[in-house]
Amino acid sequence: MTWFPQIGTGSIAQFPLQRSRKWRAISNLMESGEQILLPDPAAGQIEWHLSYQDLTDAEVLNLNSLFAASQGRFGAFTFIDPLANLLGWSEDLSRPDWQAGLLQNQGSVADPVGTLRAWTLTNGTTGSQTLSQTLGVSGSYVGCFSAYIRSNASGSVTLQRDALQITAAIGPAWTRVLVSGTGTAAAVQSTFSIAIAAGHAIDVFGLQVEAQPNPSGYKPTVAALGIYEETYFGTDELKVTSGGVGFSSCTITLISRV
Repeated sequence: MTWFPQIGTGSIAQFPLQRSRKWRAISNLMESGEQILLPDPAAGQIEWHLSYQDLTDAEVLNLNSLFAASQGRFGAFTFIDPLANLLGWSEDLSRPDWQAGLLQNQGSVADPVGTLRAWTLTNGTTGSQTLSQTLGVSGSYVGCFSAYIRSNASGSVTLQRDALQITAAIGPAWTRVLVSGTGTAAAVQSTFSIAIAAGHAIDVFGLQVEAQPNPSGYKPTVAALGIYEETYFGTDELKVTSGGVGFSSCTITLISRV
């Protein structure tokens, strides 16, 4: 599987960027003058316009290598939405996207923004239990997994991405905890999880995974979106302008099939 390269410390895009969604419908005009419209879901696509400045020589090489391997507009690769929360059902932990093990979960709990969208996770077992979700994110990609967490009793919680983990102290106040970095080398997917110690209970809200090193504002999700395995360059020419060593720029158009 081929991936669109990250730049800098782990970003996919720079601002400004533009994302537009396109749909297609099939129209049939009858002799009576009646018009029948039918959706054509297979023709849906997202078009990306990405502008890059101050690219290093290594970053330019990565883009050129992908363009050459794709043979311009011919070959597909995977592109991850730089604006998306990649998790599915971030506010419904009962969905099958989530693997909860032996944890007990309860929704409609008060959250840090004054609504009832948080969940309580209770570990009534004698061993650590995890809430996890596996996504098609390359292990070599830098990613950030974050969540708002609190507990009635002081303690700690562990956030993990594959083997990478961080343990943070928590208490009665809501705290945004995060783990950031790469996953398992050469893996084509990553597992993001929260580990809860035996006999402990926590409240969680705002679960989010992003393909970047730091978290942005929380974006609630339903069905998992944002990983587009069928993405193509929009042109057969990749123009890179060099202003000196480490100061290259380019504009790229990508098309993702939905």
